[in-house]
Amino acid sequence: MPDLIETLSDMVLETSEELLREHGACLTPQVHILAEDMDQPYVGFISCRPFYRGADAATALAGLGRLPSVLMATRLLVAWEDCDLRTALELPGESFATGMVILDAGTEDHTLYWHPFDIEVGGASPHGIPTVIPHWGARARYENVPLLAPISALLDVWRQFHRDDDIQQTAIELQQAGYGLNMVQR
Repeated sequence: MPDLIETLSDMVLETSEELLREHGACLTPQVHILAEDMDQPYVGFISCRPFYRGADAATALAGLGRLPSVLMATRLLVAWEDCDLRTALELPGESFATGMVILDAGTEDHTLYWHPFDIEVGGASPHGIPTVIPHWGARARYENVPLLAPISALLDVWRQFHRDDDIQQTAIELQQAGYGLNMVQR
């Protein structure tokens, strides 16, 4: 399982860099879903729906825990760009550090990986939007640190295991709300 987590983390970082370089955009918060009791533990991922700043952003993030809960996933890999998320949540402060956060969460604990980066303004995307070149700093690892309230809420929703909810209906409702579902076809 450590190899899978490392591979997923690397993919998240590569995708993040590609989005920054080509579109000047941050990765949408996403949750990679794992069921460690299966032969092929990777189930797929869900990306956050569009949201307004403030309370709607917090609600949207918590909603990311719903599908993994219904699926009774045993582990999640949650990814977001920290400055972008803190800005969307309208947290106090004038500026926030840029960095990708990858949270490896089990049913009782979590490990947060901090991947800081500085940005250099690059060219422009095909749509005229400025792009950026990230310069990655040293990665840091933190065990069971306090999390942003909406991320804690996401984990709380997931850990409730909504066993009686219909998986297909839940997936349909999430897609109708604007969440992106990318599930592995078996």
